[in-house]
Amino acid sequence: MASQTVTSDLSISLVAPSEPTGFLALPVEIRISILEHVFEDELENTSFSYHEDSKGVLLRDDYSAAGRSAPLLVCRQIYNDGSLAALRRTDFVVTNMFFNIPERLSVFQPKQLEAIRSIAFVADDRHFRKLSSWGTCPFGMPELRLDTLTIALQRSSHWHYLFDYTPAIVKLLRQLEGVKRFVFVRNNARVKGSFRTWCNRLVGLMLKVDHQERYMVEPPNPEKVWWTWNFDAGAQVFSLEACPSKMMVDEETYMQQVLPLMQALTTSIEAEEWNPDPRSRIMYY
Repeated sequence: MASQTVTSDLSISLVAPSEPTGFLALPVEIRISILEHVFEDELENTSFSYHEDSKGVLLRDDYSAAGRSAPLLVCRQIYNDGSLAALRRTDFVVTNMFFNIPERLSVFQPKQLEAIRSIAFVADDRHFRKLSSWGTCPFGMPELRLDTLTIALQRSSHWHYLFDYTPAIVKLLRQLEGVKRFVFVRNNARVKGSFRTWCNRLVGLMLKVDHQERYMVEPPNPEKVWWTWNFDAGAQVFSLEACPSKMMVDEETYMQQVLPLMQALTTSIEAEEWNPDPRSRIMYY
């Protein structure tokens, strides 16, 4: 009898440790729900901060996406349960100018790529030149479905000649899918011709190209994505919101539709500070 008791106790001691306990013993649906709250967005974890000393919105030097995902390091099970929730709620910020974003993103599985919602990267001329190679999706990766894609200009003694890339950016925007909100942040960088002037000229060229492609080519070539825009002078942020393509209508109706946009653009242009660079005064529409 004693022998049987010892054997029974030994069997229990060998089996028990392999069974999940505590948090891991909860049903997977409950674990995932809890982890969703763990990775909830918090204001202090945003990757940008606002400064009232005329610098506007700046990229935070102390922000770390890795810190946001630290709970995933507890164990493999929590990583499996919570990785998608962490990806959905993390602002991924690339500050290394030589970081190959598509190459690094390629290590993610398709479902993980689809879960990513926010990517921001610091850009100089090299990055703007690469925008034309994206095709119809961010970074040329159709798996990405971003809520926000942010380009923060490199903050240094370097001057950004954004006017050189305006036509390529307009071409990209007409066909870019997989991005709900496209944001350009001056980040206190030096922009030749002024940042606001460039934003206005980009909008003007968008309207001009759209009109030409609808009514001056055969067959008509309307945009895949229509973008609404907003320039925040205090924050020095230019944001574009993706909308469905506008329906094809007769030219007179179309002109009536875009008239309020042209008036708003004119008002914004009138608010520009005068700049001696002649390229800052080139009108595209």
